Amino acid sequence: MKKMIFMTVLVLLPFLVSAEEAKFGYISSYDVMMAMPEISKVEEHMADYNKKNQEYLQTLYTEIQAKATKYEEEKATLSEAMRKVREEEVQTMYERFQNAQASFQEDAQKEQATKLEPIRQKLQDAINVVGKRMGLMFVFDTSVGTPVLYKSEKAIDITSAVKKELGML
Repeated sequence: MKKMIFMTVLVLLPFLVSAEEAKFGYISSYDVMMAMPEISKVEEHMADYNKKNQEYLQTLYTEIQAKATKYEEEKATLSEAMRKVREEEVQTMYERFQNAQASFQEDAQKEQATKLEPIRQKLQDAINVVGKRMGLMFVFDTSVGTPVLYKSEKAIDITSAVKKELGML
C-alpha cells in the first residue's frame, strides 16, 4: 500500500509542482529517535519490566523441573493411574509456562509501543516544524519502507535541523 502511494506521488509530482522548484528532504528517523535521550529511559523501563517477567518464568520453570524430576524418580513405583495424573500435572505446568511466556512477550511489545509513542510523536512534530520552516514539499524517511534509490544533490538532509528542533544539538 505504501509503495502504491509512493509511486502515485512520484507519477503525479510533476503536475503538483508549481512554478517554484520542489524541495525534498530526507531523514533517518530511526537514527534520530535512537539518539533521543528519552530512549534510554524506555530501554531502562523495558529492562526492568522484562526482568520481573523473566524472574517469574524462571521460578515457574524451576517448579516444572522439580516436579518432572520427582516424577521420574518415583515413576517405577507409581500405579498406572498415578503416573497418568503426574504426567498430566507436569504437562499442565509446562502449558502454563508456555502461555505465560507468550503473554509476557505480547505484553512487553504493547508496553514498549506505549512508551515509544510519545517519543515518535515528538520526533514527528519536529520533522513537521522543520519541513514547514524549510519549505519542503516532502520529507522521505530513509530508515523504513522503500529505500531512496537516488538522491539529488538538491535533496536536503534535515537530520541536523530536526535534532536542533528537539534540543539535541
